[in-house]
Amino acid sequence: MDILKFKIDEKSLFYGIINDFERGQTATVHTPLNQSKDPKKWHLDIFELTKHNLETKKIPEMLKRKCLSNTTSQAQSKLNYLFEFKNLLLDGQPLNTSFSFCMYIKEETDKFIKTRTGKLEKNTHFGRQKLHYPISLNYKNEGFNIDNKEVLNDILKQNGGFAFVVRGFEYSINNKTLNFITTMVGPQNILLSNVFKRAKGTGRKLLLSEIDVNDFDLINETYYVGIKEKQTDIQTFFEKANKTKSENGKLGEEIILKQLSQQKGVSEIYHTSLEYPTSPYDIEYYDGNIKKYVEVKATQGNKKVFNMSSGEIKFMNRYKDDYILFLITNVKDKIPNIYMFTCDKILKLKYEHPTTRFYA
Repeated sequence: MDILKFKIDEKSLFYGIINDFERGQTATVHTPLNQSKDPKKWHLDIFELTKHNLETKKIPEMLKRKCLSNTTSQAQSKLNYLFEFKNLLLDGQPLNTSFSFCMYIKEETDKFIKTRTGKLEKNTHFGRQKLHYPISLNYKNEGFNIDNKEVLNDILKQNGGFAFVVRGFEYSINNKTLNFITTMVGPQNILLSNVFKRAKGTGRKLLLSEIDVNDFDLINETYYVGIKEKQTDIQTFFEKANKTKSENGKLGEEIILKQLSQQKGVSEIYHTSLEYPTSPYDIEYYDGNIKKYVEVKATQGNKKVFNMSSGEIKFMNRYKDDYILFLITNVKDKIPNIYMFTCDKILKLKYEHPTTRFYA
């Protein structure tokens, strides 16, 4: 098998996002590998890395110490594998960086640990292994040029300055390349609480938030035109309008997803907006080796009119060669009308600014 493809916790490695959570609510930059006692539930895709002689054989003591810093429970651990990746790709394209990226697998070795009260208790995580990829890890001695943060910075530069989440990796054994599989979730410096929310329970530390669309300039501003009702009537109108718009949008996206799944050459379709409502596009997929980005606009009416936010327009201009917008009219009919627009075609359309928004 030439390509080793493995997923990581999507809530653990992201960049370009401002952390506005309190301490202890941030991502932990690792993925558990054998959390369950049932081997069938282990991250066997990641364990594939350990079977192909990819690890660094001689790990400098200083680098080893950086990797073996104690956990919050102060449990001791051992370093099982360390991987330094020098040839990096971003969504299948060469990443312009001079640094290498490092991951390692660490195993907890303490059978007993001390609690915060000083009491000695059995370590329920004894033997647990995790794949770590800390953003702060850097080591530039003895032939190593590791700087995970600078690699992520270079991804941010290359993707046009959009906040992103790393969903997984692909490693080519023949080419010795590590490919970052990313999804862009919004403008740089978007708040973490707008992308995720915190919830209690294993595996639920960071979950998707319910997004207020008004915060992201997604509301159809033409709704303001000609409305002179009382404030309560206007509020009711907007609630109904937003609900209808959301329903139309979801239905339109499902139509396009089904259409894409039936096309030859299309692979790895991902419903981006379902997971990340703040993303500047709705769907991503691969056409051969090229990643494509899809925006879907849908309406129950038959007018070929759609709205785009400033963030959506910025993204379209950055990825104009790989960008497609589908407009679906009569979306609730048995046979809706589907129109496809490229960036160049959109820029030639007539447009107007129905309202001006002021911030006081």
